[in-house]
Amino acid sequence: MFRFKRAFALILTLLLILGITACDPADEDYGVTPDNATEKVTDSVTDNGDTTIMSLDRVMSNYFDISLFDEENYANIYLGKKFQINAKYNDDVFEIPSKLSDLKKIGWTLAEGNSYDENSLVFSYESIDVTLVDENGHQIEAQIFNSSKSSKKLSKCNLVKFSIQNDYYNNPNDYNAFNINGITNEMAITDIIHVLGTPSHFYAISDTSYYLDYFISKKDRRNGITVYINPVDDIITKIEFSYYK
Repeated sequence: MFRFKRAFALILTLLLILGITACDPADEDYGVTPDNATEKVTDSVTDNGDTTIMSLDRVMSNYFDISLFDEENYANIYLGKKFQINAKYNDDVFEIPSKLSDLKKIGWTLAEGNSYDENSLVFSYESIDVTLVDENGHQIEAQIFNSSKSSKKLSKCNLVKFSIQNDYYNNPNDYNAFNINGITNEMAITDIIHVLGTPSHFYAISDTSYYLDYFISKKDRRNGITVYINPVDDIITKIEFSYYK
């Protein structure tokens, strides 16, 4: 009888242990990312590739491919390092850069009323604006730049930029003619593009005033030709050419 009770108690104990420790099969996926989880996330993202930034200007798009320009209206287009500026104004050839002494040889001097004279000191890396005049009273605006590390007399510094107002439309019978690498007074905007090509940069000052920059190279964007235009009247209003050295 004792043995029977002992055996019965042992069986109950075993059954109790099994009841307590019994559980469902282990979840092998617990803590593991499903194989298709990454795919679902990836599928939810649209790959548009590299976004092309382009100018929103509608005026210049009538003349050249506007998609070549970024949001600041710059394009990776240049005249080229071998490009040379050929400038003629009222039959006088303007070399750039040049000295005041070079301009004197063709009849141009500092106009009266300038804030500077030939002996004025120009500080290191300073640029100043002056007006030049010839014996006939024709004028041209110029910029003088001191590229040295010390002050110099104005007469020793380079003339690095010239600016010419286009007076052709004020008096077509008596105007100051210019020819800057084939760009002349009476040209329309399409003529400019035909001669110099798509500009390196353009900027809208107002609805009736833009300018087109033609940089010689990316290294120094100060060097080149800038043409100011009125897109409404389709005319050139001013032209500048520069070369800093």
